[in-house]
Amino acid sequence: MKSEASLKAPRARALPYSGPVVDPGRLAVAAQVLIAVQTVAQLAVAVAGGSRSKLFAQYVPISLPLMIATVVVFLCWFRRCRLNAQCFAPGTQRHSAGLAVGAWFVPVAMWWIPRRVALDIWRAGTPAGGTWLIEAWWVAWLAKTVGGVVALRLGARPYGYSVYDEVVGVIAAVLAILVIRRITERQGARLRAGLAVRR
Repeated sequence: MKSEASLKAPRARALPYSGPVVDPGRLAVAAQVLIAVQTVAQLAVAVAGGSRSKLFAQYVPISLPLMIATVVVFLCWFRRCRLNAQCFAPGTQRHSAGLAVGAWFVPVAMWWIPRRVALDIWRAGTPAGGTWLIEAWWVAWLAKTVGGVVALRLGARPYGYSVYDEVVGVIAAVLAILVIRRITERQGARLRAGLAVRR
C-alpha cells in the first residue's frame, strides 16, 4: 500500500540531463525586454485607435519579427531553466526539455504542460515558497489566449483591439516578466551556492 506522500510525489519521466548548468541571466533580460517592448507597442497602437491609426501602419512591418523574437528568446530561456532544473534536482522533472518547448505548439497540451514544466522548474530552484506567481501568470496567459479567441469570434475587437485584450495583455506581460525574474533569481542563487557555471 503506497503512502499518501508517495502518491503526491511527481513521477519523473524525463531522461536525465548531465550537461553543464548555465546562467540564464542574459536570456532572462532579453526575454523581459522583448515582452515589455511588444506589450507597450501593442498598447500604444490600441490607444492611438487601432487599425485606423497612423501608428498601426508603422507597427505592422515590425510586429511579426518582434513577436517571433519574443517567442524564440522566451523559449530559449525556458528550455535553459528546464535543463538547469534537472541538475539542481535530478529526477524531479516530469517532462523533457524538448517538450518544454514543443508543448507550446501542441493544441490542448499548450494549455497545461508548459504550466507543469514551469512548476517543476520553480520547485527545483528552491523548495521554499509557494507557487502562486506561476499560477497567476498561467491564469492570465490563458485569459489572454483563450479569451482573445472568444473575443475575436464574438466580434468584440473593433479596429483589431479591445479593452479586454489590452488589460489582460498587460497583466499577463507583467506576470510573465515577474516569473522570468523570480525563476532566474532562484537559479542564480543555486549557482552562487557553489554549482559550476559556464557563461
